[in-house]
This record gives sequence, structure tokens and C-alpha cells, in this order.
Amino acid sequence: MAHEIDRIEPMTQDIDLFSRLNQYFEQIDQNIANGVGWLIFNASGNRSRRISSYVLDGFRQVDLPIAFQHVPWRDFALNAYMVEVELQAIQESGEELSEHEQDEFDIATRVSRDSLVKMVAADVLILSGVDPQHRHELDLLDQTIERRHNLMSVTIMLTPSQPHNLALQMTRIAPDDTVWDRIFDRLYRRCLVAV
Repeated sequence: MAHEIDRIEPMTQDIDLFSRLNQYFEQIDQNIANGVGWLIFNASGNRSRRISSYVLDGFRQVDLPIAFQHVPWRDFALNAYMVEVELQAIQESGEELSEHEQDEFDIATRVSRDSLVKMVAADVLILSGVDPQHRHELDLLDQTIERRHNLMSVTIMLTPSQPHNLALQMTRIAPDDTVWDRIFDRLYRRCLVAV
């Protein structure tokens, strides 16, 4: 399947990327079967929107029963906060909740859990704008990437950072952990890389 590169007016740096994406979609059945995804650095602003639109359009045109999910970083970070901070704090407090508060807690838990299940279970997860700022975001990203790696599911990750900047950022957030090494190792094994 070939896309029309000029219809989205790519910058010069993206012509090679879009050509590689065309080849990726032409062999999508093999790529899905082998869990081959993408790790795209330096994708911010208009470039991120252009690449995300291109990838989403590509999956919409695929003539295979593929479940794909696009999660912008803002939504991922919000879910991470709910799961790793808010809901966990309420659970650990041991505080007795009113019936109304318990109903709200149950709804928030169910919505967050459903969102996590969809991210892990989708054949393809597209995470755009990946820019962790807090430990809970990094922890959930690490868990999600690990689960998807173990399932051999396709992960496509777009980040505004350069590789060395993302590594420094993750190390700053979790200086006592090797989270960057784990995430990068899993993605690098099964992802095509673009800068």
C-alpha cells in the first residue's frame, strides 16, 4: 500500500521516514506478526502531528483486522497519575469512603483499568508526544512497554526528544533505576528507529 507523500507536504527530513513507513505498511502483515514497531525521536509540534496522522491513516487503510490504539502523552500521563498516585493513595489510606465516594472510586478504577487493558491488548499501540516528567509516568510506561514486548505486540512511540535527551530525562526522574535501559532495549529489539 503506497501513501501519497506530497499530499501532506513533509519537510525534507521526513521524506526518508515516509518512504520507510510506506515500505512498513506494504509489509504490514509480516511486521504485525513479528511485533515490529517504530521508535521515532525528534517528533514535536507539527512534525509529530504530521507523522501521527500519517501512521494512523496507514492503519486505517490496512485490509487486516488490526486493533490499533492512539494514545497522546497527555492522556497517558493523566491515566498514570490516576492509577499510580490517586487511586493507590486512596486504597492505601484505609480511609472509609462514603457510598458516593466508593461509587466514584469504583468508576475511576474501572475506567483506568479499561484504559490500561486496551493499551496492553491492542495489536498496535501508538504513543505520541512521549515526554515523561514524573516517576509515575515512567513506571507505567515501563510496565506497558514490558507487557507489550512480552506479547510481541507492535508499539510505535513518538517523542519530541533526541535519544540522549530522553535518556538523561528518564535517568533524572529515576536515578536509582535502569528504566531507560530497559525501555530502550525492548523497543530497540523490535522497532525501526528514526531521528
